[in-house]
Amino acid sequence: MNPEKVLLIYPPNQLNPIETPRRGESLGMYYLAAALERGGFEADILDATVGTKDDPLEGTFFNPQMQPNGLVRFGLTVERISEIISQGDYGVVGIHSNFTPQTNMAFDVAAAAKAVSRNILVLAGGVNTRNLVGRFLKTGNVDAICLTEGEKIIVNMVRAHAEGKNLHDVSGIARLSHGNIVYQPVLPTDVYRNLDELPVPAWHKMPFCHYDRIISPRGVLGGRKRYAPYMSSRGCPYECEYCHISWEKAHRDESGDIGSLRLKSVPRVIEELHHLRGLGITQISFEDDSLLAHKGRVRELFTQVRGLGLELSDINGVNLVHFLKREGGQLVIDREYLELLRSAGFAEIVCPVESASQRILDKYATGKLNHSKLDVVELIRVMTDVGITCLTNIMMGFPDETEAEILASIELGKHLVEAGAAYVTYFAVIPFPGCMLHEYALANGHLDPDFDTDRMNWKYPVMKNTVVPPERVNELREWGWQYANTKEHVRQRLEASAGHRWQSGAPTAA
Repeated sequence: MNPEKVLLIYPPNQLNPIETPRRGESLGMYYLAAALERGGFEADILDATVGTKDDPLEGTFFNPQMQPNGLVRFGLTVERISEIISQGDYGVVGIHSNFTPQTNMAFDVAAAAKAVSRNILVLAGGVNTRNLVGRFLKTGNVDAICLTEGEKIIVNMVRAHAEGKNLHDVSGIARLSHGNIVYQPVLPTDVYRNLDELPVPAWHKMPFCHYDRIISPRGVLGGRKRYAPYMSSRGCPYECEYCHISWEKAHRDESGDIGSLRLKSVPRVIEELHHLRGLGITQISFEDDSLLAHKGRVRELFTQVRGLGLELSDINGVNLVHFLKREGGQLVIDREYLELLRSAGFAEIVCPVESASQRILDKYATGKLNHSKLDVVELIRVMTDVGITCLTNIMMGFPDETEAEILASIELGKHLVEAGAAYVTYFAVIPFPGCMLHEYALANGHLDPDFDTDRMNWKYPVMKNTVVPPERVNELREWGWQYANTKEHVRQRLEASAGHRWQSGAPTAA
């Protein structure tokens, strides 16, 4: 095993039957690979939902398997993952885990690495990992966990390992020592404050041989064009209770203050977009937590993006207040701004409406949408008229949310579709590890400490002792989805779902 050779792995995926299959590219892994190579180490990436170039998609992504837990699994077998690690002579395996329902898949990858050799250094990171430290470390197969953004820390860990040193001098990690969890605090120098100093992500390592065959990489973009995720910033000015940003801001010292908004310069963004264009990538999905903050920067950026021939989307959502401008002492929809975004290539934007209840928005969503100042139905009409496809998200099942508030949100979603939104998705409120709602749910009896990570899914409510029982929330969510959306949309999404693909044997590209 070569202690200077690293394999970064995105685990196989497991989805609820009603979810749409998606490939597993993670922008974070491409940053880590670039950081490792800049540090002098060899780094490869394995998206275990699709496998290597030697793994036919018909045996991985196009081969869904129903599991005893009721979830549909996509990706490489544990045995094949071990084989790839062994054949590659990797001395370090890094596991990415952002999504809680995938936790047990990450555990399988760690076990696969240690099955090759107990001497392989197994590292893990991502929002989910660093908020389930005990569960990961106590598997006995994970040696250390990164507690914040990992570009600097992973290089420090791999360097210490390559030099035969213990990890006790590496800051920003958690590890086991004599059976006890040891937290080695994050230092201010562990995080990039100036994002222009980040390495350019190693997008060239994406398995295009597989990705080019998969339509709709994230359940949003369609067509057979080469796609890549992108971030022009990190952090957010808001701190919604159901978002990881809320915990990162409430625990600034522990997180390295990574929730605060940081921006790449416009020249750096343009440079990276040209780089992506050079790889044949024509679809860019912005994954910023707050892409449109700092309106002057946005105008400058997307004025320059025009002419690059890119199709853009924002699947992570935007803060809708940024579509307003002040005119004659009043806040009005900024049509000119929307036209700029459309001319720059924005074909789709996800609009996080979240709730029809201002009380809910103020309590859980930082009041980032004020219904008295922004008519979201009219916003959808204007965006649609400009030529932007609007995808809308609404949440339901907050601990103290009433059924009347949920029904109002469902009705609002129907009005949004009637105004031109391509569809509305109703999500159950989930107290994911790493958000302040998680701490609230544990403290107030809405979630058991030994909760099942397999059930932590946006499609099914898991909180108990809520005003509206979880079973009723799910009934309303399912009914509302069919009530508000067009029959054609409902049909298409059901046919694209993981469960339908498993039952029919149809390819899982959607």
